[in-house]
Amino acid sequence: MDLTEYWNIMHKTLKFLIAGLVMLSSVSVTYSQKRTASPFSRYGLGELNYQGFGRNNAMGGTGIGVRSPLYLNSMNPATYSAGDSLAFLFDTGLETKIQNFKTSNGSQRFSDVNFDYFAMGFSLGKRGGMIIGLKPASNAGYLFESKQVTNGESSVMHMEGSGNISNLYGGIAYDIMPNLSVGLNANIWFGELNHTAIHEFADDDNSYLYGIRTKHHLADLILDFGAQYTKKLDEERSLVFGAVFRPETNVKGESSLFIARGFSFASDDGLFVNPDTLVFKENEWTKSAFQLPMKVGIGASYNIVDKLTLAADASFENWAESKFPDENTETANVTFVGLGAEYIPNYRSPRKYYEIVRYRAGINYRENYIKLDGQQVKGYGISFGLGLPLGRTKTTVNIGYEFTALGTGNSSQLKERVNRLSLSFTMHESWFFKRQFD
Repeated sequence: MDLTEYWNIMHKTLKFLIAGLVMLSSVSVTYSQKRTASPFSRYGLGELNYQGFGRNNAMGGTGIGVRSPLYLNSMNPATYSAGDSLAFLFDTGLETKIQNFKTSNGSQRFSDVNFDYFAMGFSLGKRGGMIIGLKPASNAGYLFESKQVTNGESSVMHMEGSGNISNLYGGIAYDIMPNLSVGLNANIWFGELNHTAIHEFADDDNSYLYGIRTKHHLADLILDFGAQYTKKLDEERSLVFGAVFRPETNVKGESSLFIARGFSFASDDGLFVNPDTLVFKENEWTKSAFQLPMKVGIGASYNIVDKLTLAADASFENWAESKFPDENTETANVTFVGLGAEYIPNYRSPRKYYEIVRYRAGINYRENYIKLDGQQVKGYGISFGLGLPLGRTKTTVNIGYEFTALGTGNSSQLKERVNRLSLSFTMHESWFFKRQFD
């Protein structure tokens, strides 16, 4: 078997793997995954997912000013027109997340493997492109206990949260000038978050258990916009400047509140066996009950064709002015700053595979929209990755690692450390060319 035949077999195998991942993604969305164990997800919309695709994550979360015909990039909808007009692109991935939590009272560890995202990109002629995809928007998933002493009486508060908000989106971009592209994403956010708190008196086996269960169901359309300008420096070098904008959006949804007491736990929404219902109410959110805040972002990249990409991003989100349907959430404005790079030693190397590999790295500073006891959760991240081409094709396997540290800076409060491993496939196929000979 010669090398060409070997890579053709590998390429076909990859297509089967991708098909399998797409089917897994459908199952994953139907049966809500537990994507996090972070106690931070107790508040607001839970743990928000800011990640781009595999390449973006390995480059420090940058992408607003990054433009490439070989990769899909949902961080700026203006990028969809960058693709080859004869090509079809498909991107999908999995992630393994290992979370470590520490407080002055102890530590905890959580790990799991989940479907991350998938997206398909199509050409709309020489000046336009579009994308269809699915990715997580936010998650709730935590389980912890808090011991309390009131008037000499001991009690335990059991806290549990679950659920996901998913983002089904479609985007379109068009080059209104040779060097200027604009784009639009239409995002449908949908899903449900559940929060449960049960109060148990530790010293009295015959006393009531008191429970509160809150559900937030969300379903609405959210729009965001983007633009990119490319400045050619010469035949191989260029600068790309990008900007994104999401207007403040009143999000539709509904909440339910169930408060009850009982003597033994139940596995359903009743909280307890034969519960004594104290409060039950359902209500649709008014226009001002929950507001997704305005977001603005800018980015830039310096590029040498098939050699080097250096990228920088900065964004701001006005969470301090947002309202939530619950009263426990205290928010703050969010700033994100990221730097990233991708380097290819020798794209045309005839024999040395390691020279055609894409080496990626990045760093970032990030702020969480949640405050704990008046202090904002903040952190930083570092990332590394590889883009492994399948032979001489434009299809790549992307491997990435990201470490993130989050906390308020208060030594007695919760600290979170996350190790995230990602595996994604970017398929680049020329489907739309006309054959010259039969």
